[in-house]
Amino acid sequence: MDFFTAGDEFTEQIRNDHSMDYVRAEIVTKIRNDDPDHFLGGYSVMKLEGWPRLLSDATDVLSLGWTGTAKNRASGGKFGTSTATFLGSYGYKFKVISRDSKTGKAKIGIQIDNNTTITSFTRLPGPAKEYIEKYVGNPLTSIADAFDLPLRTKHQTVHWEEEVNLR
Repeated sequence: MDFFTAGDEFTEQIRNDHSMDYVRAEIVTKIRNDDPDHFLGGYSVMKLEGWPRLLSDATDVLSLGWTGTAKNRASGGKFGTSTATFLGSYGYKFKVISRDSKTGKAKIGIQIDNNTTITSFTRLPGPAKEYIEKYVGNPLTSIADAFDLPLRTKHQTVHWEEEVNLR
């Protein structure tokens, strides 16, 4: 298990990634609606970005990060980070630490929990998805985990605190 906090390169890359714009907007909506039972959610690459993101990530991996680095520089860190490519889709939870009604701001703690596996790397959309997961991804993940190989399941927990504007 890898645990990252504010200031770590991994944390700062995901914190600045474009996916967090979506997550922050979702969190702000949940706080505004005062729905304490729904202080968790997820970011789905396929739901929100689709095939173009998968192709972009594959290009980044095949170019050993060169295309991702170029996108990262051109976007000021919003796109192309190796962290975002590694995480892909992820789940998050958050808590409200404090809320200031005068300024309309809230201090929140965000935690991302994610497992990266061979199965998640080989997970492709479409009709072959279940077949590939069952006969390729899952068996390879099981072997890597059983023999503690380099591509074994990696769990990442990322936690930081920040302020959001509720207005």
